Amino acid sequence: MRFASVRPEGLGIITDNDLILIGEVLGREGSLPNGATMVDLITRYDSLKPSLEKALTEGHRVNLVPGRLKAPVERPSKIWGAASNYRRGSRDLGEGKGRGAAKVYTPEDILEMFFLKPPSSVIGPGENIVIPRGADTVFPELELGIVVGREGKDLSRDQAMEVVFGYTIILDVTARGYGSGERLPASRCVRKGFDTFAPLGPWIVTRDEIPDPQKLQMRLWVNGELRQSASTDAMINGVVDLVSYLSSVSTLVPGDIIATGNPDAPAFQKQLVAGDSLKAEIEGIGELSLGVKRAEEN
Repeated sequence: MRFASVRPEGLGIITDNDLILIGEVLGREGSLPNGATMVDLITRYDSLKPSLEKALTEGHRVNLVPGRLKAPVERPSKIWGAASNYRRGSRDLGEGKGRGAAKVYTPEDILEMFFLKPPSSVIGPGENIVIPRGADTVFPELELGIVVGREGKDLSRDQAMEVVFGYTIILDVTARGYGSGERLPASRCVRKGFDTFAPLGPWIVTRDEIPDPQKLQMRLWVNGELRQSASTDAMINGVVDLVSYLSSVSTLVPGDIIATGNPDAPAFQKQLVAGDSLKAEIEGIGELSLGVKRAEEN
């Protein structure tokens, strides 16, 4: 299924080009309280399955129009981001493994490069990435997002997929030109942590709909120009590895987001300017459209 968060406060299932509003049906069934969030749905998903089947037929069906959807998870408890997690080594968008020179790190080294983005950086479909004051070189980085569905701690690789609820699109927006650059490792969370720097959506596709998350094509267009094209099979550490490792660092809880890494090196990216329009697409998930504007001056 494809689950969406709906304005102003609601939940929906996406079918073809329609949006089925399910909150009223689930509330009437006593399955979820009024005003339930996506995290509530994710947490109770297994017990909700019979009610969700009923909601598919009894829920109010409306057209899926721009501006109707919010970020699927508006305030995850945490957003983990992977760094340097693609093989790279190409210069051609068509090769699918990421452009630029690959740095010489072991898979274990790469796992230790994870960083955190704050929950306040999340925005949803149709919203604007805001270029902060003093940060002119802002880049979008399209990544596959893992959505955690169950609490998990110290998971083996064999157990890792048990806590995956599904997948979404995330952009790990980065202000590369912010600050002196002299303390690059320490400043990573700052450069990636501004408000609006974690666009998420347009919805969540459940794990069963994506048979192999390591065989998905990802593309990003800016103003209609293809800027990024790669396949998730070029990840160095795959979904299983990332989930297992992170569960050894912190307890994963429903609604947590894991960004799995950006294919292209910075030299192959182009900075955003106010007025840009972005379209991000991941095979099997959908399309996420965004705008860009500058922060208002004081």
